[in-house]
Amino acid sequence: MTATNENTGGGAATSPEKKSGKIGSDVAEQEFQRFVDLMNLDIEESFLNDADKAGLATNRHRFIRAVEAGSLTVDESGIPTFTPVKSDNVEPLTFYEPTGASLMAMDRKKDGADVGKMFTIMADFTKTNDKRFSGLRVSDLNVCMAIAMLYLG
Repeated sequence: MTATNENTGGGAATSPEKKSGKIGSDVAEQEFQRFVDLMNLDIEESFLNDADKAGLATNRHRFIRAVEAGSLTVDESGIPTFTPVKSDNVEPLTFYEPTGASLMAMDRKKDGADVGKMFTIMADFTKTNDKRFSGLRVSDLNVCMAIAMLYLG
C-alpha cells in the first residue's frame, strides 16, 4: 500500500501547523516497514549501541511523521519522495537507492566537513546538488537527513 495524500488536490501537505492526520499512524508505520523491507535495510536493534539505537529511533520517528503529514510517500519499489513543507523550494525530492558511487561522493569533501558530506551524499541520492539542501528549512532538512541516515545504516 502506498501512502497518498487524502486531500482532493493530491499534493503535499500545505499547512505546517497540522502535524498529522492526513495518513493514519498505522499506515505510516506500514510504509516505514515497507521502505525498510524493499530497500533491504538492516535496522536490527540488537546489534546497535545505545547512541545508534537513539539515532534510529529519531530517524524512524521523522520518517513516520512525514508520512502521516502527507509530505513523504513511498513508491511501489520502496523509493521515498519527500515534498518540503516549510522551505521556499517545495519541489519534491526523490531519494533513489544508493550505490557505491553515492558513498564515494562523500570523499570529495574535506575531513571534518560533516554537514558538507551529508549534503553531498543527499544530492547524490536525489540526483540534485548540494545547494538544494542548503536552501531547506531545518524542519524539512531533518526529514531528508533521516532518509539518508536510514539508507546509510
